[in-house]
Amino acid sequence: MPFWPGRRSFPKTTGGDGMHIFVPLEPVYTYAQVRAFAEALATLGAAERPDLFTAPRAVSRRENGKVYFDWQQIAEGKTISAPYVLRAYPGALVATPMAWSEVTPRLRPEQFHLGSALARFDRVGDLFAGVLKRPQCLEGAIEKLAGKV
Repeated sequence: MPFWPGRRSFPKTTGGDGMHIFVPLEPVYTYAQVRAFAEALATLGAAERPDLFTAPRAVSRRENGKVYFDWQQIAEGKTISAPYVLRAYPGALVATPMAWSEVTPRLRPEQFHLGSALARFDRVGDLFAGVLKRPQCLEGAIEKLAGKV
């Protein structure tokens, strides 16, 4: 499932109730360039699909059951949960890379925990490997997005 126009993306649970989407890029872009593109994509998504996306940054103002695209997290010095890291949540949840086919309404963070993470890794392999091995350019995606604005 593409997340950014024409780019491969890799979903990962946060180990909580969120999800991170990784889009590996060639190391030629600044944070400002990627952030501006992500902001434009988030704004367009919220405008075109208000049934799917919510825009307020404040958690208390977000609509339940909708996706919040946190483009502001794309900045130097910001942190996110690393893949395969154990999180400090009840049940010892693990931030888990996934295949897009696993991202369904039935997905629950409790599925991925300390007791299941190693067996899952042995079964499905390292679903995060593509993030490190498949950098891609933004140019085609920028042109595609510009055609929608």
